Amino acid sequence: MNSRVWILLGLFFLILMLFVGRLWQLQVVQYEQYATRSQGNYLRTETSLAPRGRILDRNGQVIATNRLAVDLIYLGGEVHFKERILALAGLKELPKVEREPVELMVNIPEVLIPTLAELTAGEPNLKLLERIERVYPNPIAGPVIGYTALPSQEQLQEGYDPEELVGAAGLEAALEAQLKGIKGVVLAEVNARGQRVRYEELKEPQAGTDVYLTLDLNLQRAAEQALREGVEDINRIRLRYGLPLARQAKGAIVALDPRNGEVLAMATAPAFDPNLFGRRPRPNDKIRELFADKDRPTLNRAVNAYPPGSTYKLATSSLALESGYVTSNTAFRCSPYIVFGGIRRNWARVDMGMMTVKEAIAQSCNTWYYQVAMLDPIGMVDKLHKRALELGVGRSTGLEIGEQTGIVPTLQWKRQNIPKDPRWWPGETLSIAIGQGYNKATPVQIARMLATIAQSGQQPELHLVRRIGNQEVRRPTTFVPGRYWKELQEGLRKTVTWGTARHVLGNFPVATAGKTGTAQNETLTPGLEHAWYMGYGPVDPADPRPPLVVVAFFENGGEGSGVALPAVRKVMAAYWKVGQDFAAQ
Repeated sequence: MNSRVWILLGLFFLILMLFVGRLWQLQVVQYEQYATRSQGNYLRTETSLAPRGRILDRNGQVIATNRLAVDLIYLGGEVHFKERILALAGLKELPKVEREPVELMVNIPEVLIPTLAELTAGEPNLKLLERIERVYPNPIAGPVIGYTALPSQEQLQEGYDPEELVGAAGLEAALEAQLKGIKGVVLAEVNARGQRVRYEELKEPQAGTDVYLTLDLNLQRAAEQALREGVEDINRIRLRYGLPLARQAKGAIVALDPRNGEVLAMATAPAFDPNLFGRRPRPNDKIRELFADKDRPTLNRAVNAYPPGSTYKLATSSLALESGYVTSNTAFRCSPYIVFGGIRRNWARVDMGMMTVKEAIAQSCNTWYYQVAMLDPIGMVDKLHKRALELGVGRSTGLEIGEQTGIVPTLQWKRQNIPKDPRWWPGETLSIAIGQGYNKATPVQIARMLATIAQSGQQPELHLVRRIGNQEVRRPTTFVPGRYWKELQEGLRKTVTWGTARHVLGNFPVATAGKTGTAQNETLTPGLEHAWYMGYGPVDPADPRPPLVVVAFFENGGEGSGVALPAVRKVMAAYWKVGQDFAAQ
């Protein structure tokens, strides 16, 4: 028995020594290793989000900024002050928590934050979560300013935080590199539930850079209002033709300084309030309706391409003069119609007599341009393409946001794009000479073309950004060769004093020049043509007012002189602060 006891005692002693040895190894030999690993269990590195840079207009009025939003998060389990918290959240019972925490309240009103902070203090199953929200105190058209969204899976892989806001459209997306801030780094001590106990900021977040736009917020509002009011003129025309009335105008207005290409206003209609996308939780039903709307309120029509109609006649006039097809004194009869290739091409009911290029611009005489095209119906096509591109039609304007390039056809273009009918027919030249047929241009391109003509060949590159932080943005100005700028300018002036714009701008307090345009489209329905007007001023060199170029476009608006022309007058009145249009505002 004694030997057995001693054997048992020896066995226990051996086991005890093994435990002591193991403890020695853990506590002494491997102390550093396990101390570091233990610390990692309750210390973790986190990121702190940086606010996006603000977007302001040229005068410092804030268009887009940030606000601190606070949400109440429920982690599951019992909570104190349950009834009071449910009452504040507008709930009857606490929701069931399965895998992810549940938001009890989103965007808590500021007056309730102190109360909820007191109620949730020391509460392990509730926490107040701060986040940054994008807001637009002075919103401009949503398709122009754009909006932000949470990052996609691809953007998460690029390094964006799941709660970080990313520019998703418009200027917000185009200026992402400038507006995006630099995240901070925080060393946080957390408990077993993942809640912060204390933290230390290792690196402060750096806010994104403020961006000052070239836009003038007051002129932008005037342009957007002119677009909305355009529906009255559109419906007046539709009543005349017995067409269904429009519920809203579809179009764009672009205003710019021709000297430097600064876009002072870019309005598009219909549009949406970008605050719709900044709300949380998002009103998904309203957003779905927005994208399903047949009038396409998410489309920026200022950078979308359409048949330019008679505004394109300035490119044809410039080519005709510069290439020697006509001179300043060459006259053609502005007849009611022309027969070419066995096809009668109608224009007007009366014979308006002999006209030079100036009168043809002023009265927008189609048959005059038909006769020019008939001089060289095949050879003129590629020449017109080249001159239109020089004037700024059919290529990018330089804007920071995406834009369509449009179409200025060539003989090769038709062979490549119309394989069923690759041959260029002479009659097609008559169509493109007046801005119809295959031609497509954007309102911003037409605005740059007019600025080039108004500046006698000095062509600015258009831009929407004036300053990034303290860094001024300057864009180059190029020179377009030409000898007949004066003839084009005089023709545009005659449009106002004698031609198709006289009834609206003939008595305007500032001397201006311009061109109406009515473009047929795929509907081929009278009264549903696209309506254009492009104008600039002052044309008097002694006038001290700053120069302005304005282009208005109304999709299926009817007549340029009846819809787009009055809209341009309103914008001009707002800019120069003259006339009854300005007083009415």
